[in-house]
Amino acid sequence: MNGFIEKTEKISQVAAWCSGLLLFLAAIMIAFEVIMRKAFSYSIGGADELSSYALAISCTWGFSFALIRKSHIRIDILYNHLPQAGRSFLDIFAHLLLGIYIVTLSYYAFFVLKTSILKHSAANTPLATPLWIPQGLWFLGLLWFGFTIFIVLAGTIYYRLNNKHNEANRLAGISTLDDEIQETTERGTTAGGDK
Repeated sequence: MNGFIEKTEKISQVAAWCSGLLLFLAAIMIAFEVIMRKAFSYSIGGADELSSYALAISCTWGFSFALIRKSHIRIDILYNHLPQAGRSFLDIFAHLLLGIYIVTLSYYAFFVLKTSILKHSAANTPLATPLWIPQGLWFLGLLWFGFTIFIVLAGTIYYRLNNKHNEANRLAGISTLDDEIQETTERGTTAGGDK
């Protein structure tokens, strides 16, 4: 199980880096567009369209890394006051609900993509981008996120059934403030030691 989780995390990290690079390139393109419009009254055209695609694609591919790093919003008012069994239930229940949501979203996203492919749909813009390209990348990001949810959920259940509660908490539990401080300190120490 650890191998699956580690590989999923590595792939998700690469996807997050690529997503960040995509957003960075979109920001450069928008900045260039603004400068060209203001200084030369010229537009390269399509910057808004391409940046919209970049945002949608980078979001879906970044979700999995956010899930593994526990960066998604979770409400912990009650969570930290519950016994271990209650927290375990909420961890599994939260990931199960998230999985159901992503399966539903992916189901409908598939039909959007399928329709664009069958009808040879293109954007109603000067670029006339074939919509299956950004929609396909967006859809693949949703599928990867769904797979990551499955791995996290399966790992959590596996660890709970084998009484490895620390591993289950590390994988799916809500980080406390002390946990986040310790993790940040460890990353800073590791980064400082690499120099």
